[in-house]
Amino acid sequence: MKFLKKNKVVIFVVLIFLSLVVLVAEVKRLLVPDEGKAAYGDRLDGIENHKIKDYVYEDIETKLKEDKKVINVEHKLHGKIINLIITVSDETSVADAKKIASNTVPMFDEDDLKFYTLQVYVKKDNKDLNNFPIIGYKGTATKELVFTKDREITKEEDNKDEK
Repeated sequence: MKFLKKNKVVIFVVLIFLSLVVLVAEVKRLLVPDEGKAAYGDRLDGIENHKIKDYVYEDIETKLKEDKKVINVEHKLHGKIINLIITVSDETSVADAKKIASNTVPMFDEDDLKFYTLQVYVKKDNKDLNNFPIIGYKGTATKELVFTKDREITKEEDNKDEK
């Protein structure tokens, strides 16, 4: 009992400190997401059943490059989103670019298209042409690409072409 009376301030400070540690830990648990969980949660369940083989991307690249307007084709898989980046020549019109992008949809398996979202970016090397990139998006429930709104080349850039 003498020990408690003699060290009551120290015991009080230790109890307050332990209470604060527990309180801070609980607040952190409530406010900070669990780092141990995946960024996509359970949205990627079943992805192991829908692996897209590398040869599918190679076939798509080969078929697209048969068109003289296509310069390069890249692909990136991010979770359940397939991104195709197609670089076309500067002479390619918006309508032709949309046609090239739309031709990519039937190159995938129907089952894969029901699982993955497809995004097709069509761009040009010339950064001055501000009517590009064109982005086509196909969700899992749709049958074809939906494109971004067409943009027109500004007057300022038209003047650069005349020089």
